[in-house]
Amino acid sequence: MHLFSSLKKPFVFAALTVALLLASAFLPSRASRVNATAAYVRYSEEITYYSDPGHTNYVGTLTTYCNGRSTLTGTITSYHTEEVLDVCCYGVPC
Repeated sequence: MHLFSSLKKPFVFAALTVALLLASAFLPSRASRVNATAAYVRYSEEITYYSDPGHTNYVGTLTTYCNGRSTLTGTITSYHTEEVLDVCCYGVPC
C-alpha cells in the first residue's frame, strides 16, 4: 500500500504539468496583439534634423506617412524638431 502512495505523487505532478503546458499552448500570446496594432502609425509627421543644439544648420528631414512608409533626406542627428502633419486612422489620414 505504501508503494502506491509514493507513486501517486509523481504521477499527479506530471499530469498537472502536462495539463498546464497544453492549456498555455491555446492561450493567445501578447506578441500577436502587439504586432496587430504596430502596423498602423497614429499620425504622419515630419522630423527636421540639425547639426547643433541651437538648430542653426539644417542637415536632414525624415517624413513618416500614415501608411507606415518613410522618406529620409540628409542625415539623422540627435538635434531635431517634430511636426505632426496628419492624424491617421487605420493607415490613412482621418
